[in-house]
Amino acid sequence: MESAVQQSNPLKQYFRSIKLYLKLPSGNKYYKPEVINFNEQNEVGVLPMTGADELALKNPDALLNGEALIGVLTSCVPALKQPRSLLTNDIDALITAIRYATFNDSLETELYCPACGHHNKFSLDLQYALDNMTELESEYIAYLDNGLSVFVKPYAFPEILKDLHSQFERTKLARSIESENTPSEKRSEVFTTTFKNMAILKFELMTSSIVKVVNEQDNINVTEPKFIKEFLQNIDTKSANKITDLIAEINKIGIRRTFTAKCEKCSHEWESEIDFNPVNFS
Repeated sequence: MESAVQQSNPLKQYFRSIKLYLKLPSGNKYYKPEVINFNEQNEVGVLPMTGADELALKNPDALLNGEALIGVLTSCVPALKQPRSLLTNDIDALITAIRYATFNDSLETELYCPACGHHNKFSLDLQYALDNMTELESEYIAYLDNGLSVFVKPYAFPEILKDLHSQFERTKLARSIESENTPSEKRSEVFTTTFKNMAILKFELMTSSIVKVVNEQDNINVTEPKFIKEFLQNIDTKSANKITDLIAEINKIGIRRTFTAKCEKCSHEWESEIDFNPVNFS
């Protein structure tokens, strides 16, 4: 008994504790019971970050391979048992909640006024973003003109990593084009390579977000990825855009991403969209 008492850390009472409880944008409609242990109110508790967690989010390589996100989510959301099964909507919400639990602050962003070009700085209330989240429906369907119904889902963890790589490619392209030290031939080479990589990633993201393709009248119900991939490679642009637009729309459900900005110089007001990607929280 004495040994057990000696092994108990007298500082345990000062360890971090749950700061807030959060309902996820997906509710409990998309996950098996072994993924998340929801409480009776279908919520999860959120802990503030440790120093190691904060450093992990500042490591670009760890972010791109997913290890930083996995580590922070596992550390700060005890109810989460399989973080790699999360949807992008819920990851955005949880990372935002973790930041709020840690710093109790706002998200700083900088925008140029579209009317006068003035450089404005804004502080967005993270509590407001969390309190005004929207919820995912149980399914989403793109109805094509040829009679097919394409069932799609939000990005899951593998797609999130691909999207992070896509953002990295776009950033690399922008820097190359803007750099005065880059020769014109090199710019052209980088532009061609990056554009090709972005097109491939975009197609992979669309393919992996499709659950099934259905036409009940013709008794068609296809879930095989290789058949869906071949189908996407051979449809018209209008159909492809209808699918990608719906995927983009449902990926934005959850955290409130728009706010009314007002220029401090000319008082012009406009609606602006904010990216709650974890990369921006590093």
